[in-house]
Amino acid sequence: CFYCHLFCPLSFFISFTLPGLFPAVLNLASMAKISANATCGENGPEMYCKLVEHVPGQPVRNPQCRICNMHSDQPFERHPIEYAIDGTNRWWQSPSIKNGMDYHHVTIVLDLQQVFQIAYVILKAANSPRPGNWVLERSLDGVTFTPWQYYAITDTECITRYGIVPRTGPPSYIRDDEVICTSFYSKIHPLENGEIHTSLINGRPSAEDPSPTLLNFTSARYIRFQFQRIRTLNADLMTLAVNDPREIDPIVTRRYYYSIKDISVGGMCICYGHAKACPLHNETKKFSCECEDNTCGDSCDRCCPGYNQQPWMAGTFLTRHVCEKCNCHGKSEECYYNQTVADLKLSLNMKGTYEGGGVCIGCAYHTAGVNCETCANGYYRPAGVNPMELDPCMPCECNPIGSVHRVCVPDETQAEGGLSSGSCHCKEGYDGEKCDRCAFGYMGYPDCLRCKCSLEGSLNKDPCKLPCICKSNVEGDNCDRCKPGFHNLRGDDLHGCEKCFCSGVATDCADSQWAYRNVTSVSGWSLSGPDGEGNVWPVPSHDASQGLSVSHAEARGRLGVPYYWKAPHAFLGNKGITVIDSRFGLQVYPFTERTKAVVLRAEHFVHRETGLPVTKKEFMTALADVGGLLLRASYSNEEVAIYRYSRTGHRRQPRSSASVPARYDSPRAKCLRRACYTGRNCSVSPLQICSVGYRRVNGTLFKGVCEPCDCNGRSAHCDDITGHCMGCEHHTSGPHCDMCAPGFYGDATKGTAEDCKPCACPLPHPSNNFSPTCHLDPRGELLCDRCQPGYAGPRCDRCSNGYYGQPTEPGGSCQPCQCHGNLDPSAPQSCDPLTGACLKCREGYGGAACDGCAEGYFGDAVKAKNCQPCLCHVNGSVSEVCDPATGQCQCRQHVVGRQCDECMPNCWWDAEQQACRPCSCSPVGAMSRRCDLEGRCICKPGFVGRRCDLGRLVHERRETRRETRRPVQQVPLLQAERWPSRRTGGCPRGAYLPKGPSTFGIQQGRGCVPCHCNSFGSKSFDCDERGQCRCQPGVTGLKCDRCARGYFNFQEGGCTPCQCADVGNNCDSNTGQCICPPNTVGERCDKCAPNYWGHDIVMGCKACDCNVVGSLTLQCNPDTGCCFCRDQFTGEKCDQCKMGYHDFPQCTTCDCSVAGSAGQTCDAERRLCSCSDRTGQCTCKVNVQGLKCDRCRPGTFGLSARNPLGCSQCYCFGLSSTCAEATGLIRMWLTLKPEQTVLPLVDRDGRLRTTQGVSFQHPEIVAHADLVARELSEPFYWRLPEQFQGSMITAYGGKLKYAIYYEARDETGKSSYEPQVVVRGGPHKDKVMVRHITGLQIGQLTRHEVEMTEHDWKHSDNRDMTREEFMDVLFRVEYILIKASHGNLMRQSRISEISLEVAEEGRPSVESERAHQIEKCECPQGYSGLSCEECAAGFYRLSERAGSRVSRAGIGTCVRCQCSGHSQTCDPETSICQNCQHNTVGDRCERCAPGYYGVVRGSPQDCRPCACPLSNPENNFSPTCVMEGFADYRCDACPEGYEGKYCERCASGYHGDPRAPGGRCEECKCDSVGALPGPCDPRTGQCRCRPGATGRACDRCMERHVCGPSGIVSCDDDCSGLLLSDLEGLHRLVSSINLTGPLPPPYKVLYRFENMTEELKHLLSPQRAPERLLQLADSNLDSVVTEMDELLGRVGCSCRFACGILVCSAFPALQDKARQLNKTLGIRDGAPERSLQEMHRDIEAMLAELRKRQLGGNKQISDEELGAAEALFQKVKRLFGNPHQATEDLKQEVTSKMGDYRGKLDDAQELLKEAQRKIRETNTLSNLNHWNMSNLEHWKIPTHVDLNIRRDLEEMGRDLGQLHDRLDYKVSGLTKGLGEKKLPKLLLEAENHAAQLNESSGILDSILAEAKNLSFNATAAFHAYSNIKDFIEEAEKLAKQAKKRVSVTENRLVYRPSTVSHLGQRHEINEKITYAVHNRLFRVGSQ
Repeated sequence: CFYCHLFCPLSFFISFTLPGLFPAVLNLASMAKISANATCGENGPEMYCKLVEHVPGQPVRNPQCRICNMHSDQPFERHPIEYAIDGTNRWWQSPSIKNGMDYHHVTIVLDLQQVFQIAYVILKAANSPRPGNWVLERSLDGVTFTPWQYYAITDTECITRYGIVPRTGPPSYIRDDEVICTSFYSKIHPLENGEIHTSLINGRPSAEDPSPTLLNFTSARYIRFQFQRIRTLNADLMTLAVNDPREIDPIVTRRYYYSIKDISVGGMCICYGHAKACPLHNETKKFSCECEDNTCGDSCDRCCPGYNQQPWMAGTFLTRHVCEKCNCHGKSEECYYNQTVADLKLSLNMKGTYEGGGVCIGCAYHTAGVNCETCANGYYRPAGVNPMELDPCMPCECNPIGSVHRVCVPDETQAEGGLSSGSCHCKEGYDGEKCDRCAFGYMGYPDCLRCKCSLEGSLNKDPCKLPCICKSNVEGDNCDRCKPGFHNLRGDDLHGCEKCFCSGVATDCADSQWAYRNVTSVSGWSLSGPDGEGNVWPVPSHDASQGLSVSHAEARGRLGVPYYWKAPHAFLGNKGITVIDSRFGLQVYPFTERTKAVVLRAEHFVHRETGLPVTKKEFMTALADVGGLLLRASYSNEEVAIYRYSRTGHRRQPRSSASVPARYDSPRAKCLRRACYTGRNCSVSPLQICSVGYRRVNGTLFKGVCEPCDCNGRSAHCDDITGHCMGCEHHTSGPHCDMCAPGFYGDATKGTAEDCKPCACPLPHPSNNFSPTCHLDPRGELLCDRCQPGYAGPRCDRCSNGYYGQPTEPGGSCQPCQCHGNLDPSAPQSCDPLTGACLKCREGYGGAACDGCAEGYFGDAVKAKNCQPCLCHVNGSVSEVCDPATGQCQCRQHVVGRQCDECMPNCWWDAEQQACRPCSCSPVGAMSRRCDLEGRCICKPGFVGRRCDLGRLVHERRETRRETRRPVQQVPLLQAERWPSRRTGGCPRGAYLPKGPSTFGIQQGRGCVPCHCNSFGSKSFDCDERGQCRCQPGVTGLKCDRCARGYFNFQEGGCTPCQCADVGNNCDSNTGQCICPPNTVGERCDKCAPNYWGHDIVMGCKACDCNVVGSLTLQCNPDTGCCFCRDQFTGEKCDQCKMGYHDFPQCTTCDCSVAGSAGQTCDAERRLCSCSDRTGQCTCKVNVQGLKCDRCRPGTFGLSARNPLGCSQCYCFGLSSTCAEATGLIRMWLTLKPEQTVLPLVDRDGRLRTTQGVSFQHPEIVAHADLVARELSEPFYWRLPEQFQGSMITAYGGKLKYAIYYEARDETGKSSYEPQVVVRGGPHKDKVMVRHITGLQIGQLTRHEVEMTEHDWKHSDNRDMTREEFMDVLFRVEYILIKASHGNLMRQSRISEISLEVAEEGRPSVESERAHQIEKCECPQGYSGLSCEECAAGFYRLSERAGSRVSRAGIGTCVRCQCSGHSQTCDPETSICQNCQHNTVGDRCERCAPGYYGVVRGSPQDCRPCACPLSNPENNFSPTCVMEGFADYRCDACPEGYEGKYCERCASGYHGDPRAPGGRCEECKCDSVGALPGPCDPRTGQCRCRPGATGRACDRCMERHVCGPSGIVSCDDDCSGLLLSDLEGLHRLVSSINLTGPLPPPYKVLYRFENMTEELKHLLSPQRAPERLLQLADSNLDSVVTEMDELLGRVGCSCRFACGILVCSAFPALQDKARQLNKTLGIRDGAPERSLQEMHRDIEAMLAELRKRQLGGNKQISDEELGAAEALFQKVKRLFGNPHQATEDLKQEVTSKMGDYRGKLDDAQELLKEAQRKIRETNTLSNLNHWNMSNLEHWKIPTHVDLNIRRDLEEMGRDLGQLHDRLDYKVSGLTKGLGEKKLPKLLLEAENHAAQLNESSGILDSILAEAKNLSFNATAAFHAYSNIKDFIEEAEKLAKQAKKRVSVTENRLVYRPSTVSHLGQRHEINEKITYAVHNRLFRVGSQ
């Protein structure tokens, strides 16, 4: 059955119904929703034709084409998508590509309605071929689809389109979620009804037992068929050449479409192996699991309530996981699983064993615990009561007086310290099961006070009976202190106290209360012999949480008997404790556990050798330095015995116990200190310790001597025995810190910090310091004594021979000269020390870079390095120089050979002429053309002579006829003999010395034997040392006595060639008849016979010899001879198993894992590996094992083909050797953040850093070398930012990617040899690893992918990295550097595309693949993380400094959090506890939280709430309290008003009851007038009232009393009292009058009262209310402000009109007066002292006071109230009627206007200055004219001169006219500001405004008169405004003067310049005008 074969993994669903439960497989497609994005006929009818009609040679059954129409009434014309899953023969069809090429892309989506596990998908085509290129995809949400499988038309398209190597043959998978591509189902045939079968399970690694990866891979709700190309006959490609789409041939394109007849999807419900049925729910229409195995949930994905003893697990084909019920002893029906409980084996299952982690919830009947097995707090289970009983717990009933708390021992399992179940924890001094009586030594229940006599120091049997009788070393009335010289008062000491030890240096001591703490650990314990020799490491015990076990047989075999547990280093040293062996061991019985406690006192120990008691001196000496601690381990001789060691605990005294939860015990001695000593026995230690700077001579403890350390002041510590200093400072070393440390030099004995200076070899900078040590020579010069290779000189300041560089330049170094290793090391300066140019190559080598052979040498100088001498023969060569490559010398004539040391054939060596000469043998008389070494030819019979040229003629004719009959062939050019030569073995010609066999090492002496060469067939009679003669052509044989193959007719001169070219010249050796080659057939012998191959015209054919089992046929390939093998066979004869098969001839499959098999045994392309032919064992990689090499060795993980070792070694920080590859991780990318556009550049050590010259040019970061070089020297590196730092363990197996581009002159420079990538890290950040990459090319962007595995990384010293070292660096990466400097003379460097692959939790996708090669270690308790690099919850890392055992990586161990039992978590680094519970706080949860008290011992009830005085919040008045005594407390933060120990009572001056629920203390608040001095009643708060006062605060007056500030006055006297009594009587009388009686009422009186009431209402109406009057006052104030503004405006106008004539000088005085007025009115800095709000509050208070008044009574009272209201109104009016705001506004506006006018006056002043300058010019010209006229009249110049002068004067007159015009223009401009033609009018208006200003001043005077009544200084206000008026009058006066001045000026400006004399008058006028205006301007400026 094909389906059975294809879906064999249906065992995934069917075969393995037991023990796992799985529902049946269904065809899910029939119940799904289906949709398609294209269907034929959707847009109208369309024609389609079958492709079978288009194929020639195919029979045509239905030749017509058909119509597809979705809207047709004919069913056969519709092909909707629903037809693909209806189970009929109907089909869905897509539009043909006639409608467009877009219809190659069609998508079908199946919605299964819920998630199923899918096993297979079957697709059946209808009337078209199967789809070509398409993708089968899945999705859970219908949005994100991931591929299941790819299908392609060809294998090539798998690679080009989908990027996947095609899978041929049956599908095979490496991973459970691998996606493959195949072309098997995309073939063109069949043209119809083709099927595609896709199994998602078969062939996958975990198909038999599905892994979570496979289950996730096969889970889907949506299935998508994404068709991308129709399978065609390629005829559609012809349409590509058509330009017009209308010209596409529809006959072709309408045949190409998709058609699907059926889609089947095999799957089942997801029930995780816990259900065998999954029926369809009628209401939800969904399938739901019928869960079994005690599981619940829609998918059976959790355990049912009460069944969580074991964690829920999915069922598999191999294992059935049933949820187990929790054992709650019938007290609870619910529980949950806790892994920690399971690890600690704390949960009891139903079988009675501690397996699982079930924790019960809500235990009933007062029970508690993991299994409800114990009792809750306050209850206990009596002894003998079973936890299964219905109500097993009883109340504790602890006595509240004597017990610490009400919680007793809950059951027998928790009883300790002599207590039993139900026993209460008693306070000090109390005893009894319920703590209901006094303990021994106490009396007076219930108080239980301590008796006077000390229990420890007295001999009294009853300490309560006096007198006290003291022990011998005790004194005191109560026997409670030690005598001098003694300490440590103890009851078990016969003498009471022990004598002070003090190491023999003191006699007096006292107790020092040092704290103890328990130290328990099994880490580091081993086994050894009695003397500590040997070492056997135990293994962790499986049945103890923290224990060790050892086999007796193993330990005895290595250590002997007895053997001991040996304590680790933490238990040794100067700890203040020790345990040494006693005489007797511990009685131990099989299968029992025994515990022994040893008290560390001298009397408890003896000497091991003698058994004598140990003295205290000896005991304390041993404690000083514990060298070993041994505990007896062996107690039996049984071979099968196993000893287990649980724990050892010792109480030790820490040096500082401030932060260590501790308890006090056995006080240590505190001795009086002596000089040079310290320690508890020198006031601190019980051991004698020398002070800092001293040493104990010879280490003597008792009465030892301390002397100063001789360390030159550089160390405070030295060795006790040797006196050598330890920890020398200031770079010194030596026994007395008297030498400089390596790397430093100087005189260390001077004693200063600068004595030792760092070596400068040649520079002190690390990059230029090439010697680790240096020293000063006798001359005081620095001498570097350990220069690195390549450096020389006294300071390593020059490069040694073979190196070049500039080591004295910063960043410079010495590099090997690039001379291909061919320098002459013995020659000085073999290369240039600065440039590196090669100068002296070693012998035989030459060239500029020593890259070639020198003259006279040949060979390969670079790779093989085999240059060798030419050795050209002196006589045979032209010169001694040969070809440098081949070594061929230039030979002389007739000379051959590489060295020209052989003569050519047919030549001989002429010793006399020293040349090779031709033989010149006679062609007639010589046997051949060759001659012997002496030039003699071999003559034919009848011929003689050197050249055989002499003989008889007869012989010549005969030879001529013979030669004519069969000419002798030319002798081939054979290798000539070397010269000079000797005879073979010393034998004569024609003989040789054979080399025969030897007997017992002695050569048999046979002598020379003749050659016996056949004279016809040999060329001479000589032969070689083997007896082989030299044969003629066609002759063979040792003696040249037969014809060779292809020859016949043996005779003198040789053999005749066969004339059989068609059969390979194969003929009969005698007759010459042609014969066929062997195993050939055919007329021309040109074919091989059957089962033969390799036709050879000479040799014939060879037999195939195909293996009968391994070959398909016995006939092989006739050309190659290769047999046709079966699938599993290979080899030329099919006689071997093919790679991947073994055990010939069976040849079964090896099934080797490609990832785990050695690479040399595998075919990477075919993914097959070879194995052992007999056993089938595959050749595994180093870390792989198993027959198939498919398993990692123990201690390794992560089988990977990329790993050369197969699996990686478990790192785990050395804490575990068991790990596996982590699952659930995906690869993500660390990249630069968007804001990280610039990376810093650093040197190789990462110390120097700069960003100078670094910029960002998207998408690259660019470094300009010239700018960077100012800060850094090459090489420099890019430093990656902070996201690439820290823990990078998950980067293992990933890739570091980046792209580099650079520009430089040359590709090779000094940076070329530096590593490309540098990573520094490690736990201490002290490890560096580098990665070298080949040189980059200039100007090309190169992308790099650096594998983050250890294989190609090196240490900085070029050592290979191990995985452990690589992981150490990744543990904590300090920085990652990428080289930025490349080549020589680099201009710029660029970097981009930086990313680092790391692993994170997530689901694999297309973007993020699954992460491999990440380990997940099985960490020991206390550790977590992938590599155990973190501390688990509840543990913290103990630093190395704290004495922690250091792991392999150098980090401290993880120890459990020390949180006093009140927290399970703490900070993993600082160990500070987190989330302290049970009301505790502190770094160790060692203190009670504020508001709680108690002693923290680890119990949840340690801290109880402070009740101050009650615990409820309303009555708890102190946030904190402190302990007093053992179980009492005192509230220490009582608020004010509370006092008492518990804030239980009110303080004096307060009252209340804080002890009553809701009660509190309140202040008395007694009235100062009505109450008497003294506190109020502490309960009620009632004050003691004076007579006449009443109320709780005495704040109310009694009737007929008046209370006031002066006291309380009684009105009940003889006067007022009588009146009041009369009024009361009248009131009673009026009240008793009946107005409705016969007497008329007093209407007249009532009317008068009514009128008076109405009048009062009017006076007190809202219109007359104070608020209303206040508003009116505010309105009046606004009026005053308005009038002030008008006045200001008028003043401004007057100022503007009179600005030119200086009338604004009065305003500064006005401002001064306004300030004085503000001061007078109580205003500061422009604001009133009392704000409006304050005044408003005063008014509100007054109004409130008014409303309190009683307005009823009589008219007189009403009038008085009205008067008071009016007075209040006047007061408000005075307060708000001040002109402050108006004055401020006036001030601001006047200041602004004055600023404007000041600017205008400045302009006028500049204009006047210009006029003055012109006037000065005019004066100068006028003076010149006067002088000229005077000279003219004096000298009386002649007429012609007079005419000249006249002309000059006229010219001057014209000039003066021009000057006049200019002056006139300037003056007119000056007067324009004062008025043009309207000046008189404007002046008149100025006078009018001055008058108005005068009137306004009068109004202001009247206002000031009113304000005078309100002012406290009315006189000042009046004077202020009087001054304002005076200034205004002065302004008017100045305006009149200005008018007069202008008039005069105007009259003077009218003149005619007819004569020169007028100039003087004009000058005078101008001067007066200038003076007047300037004077006014000066006054304005001064004011």
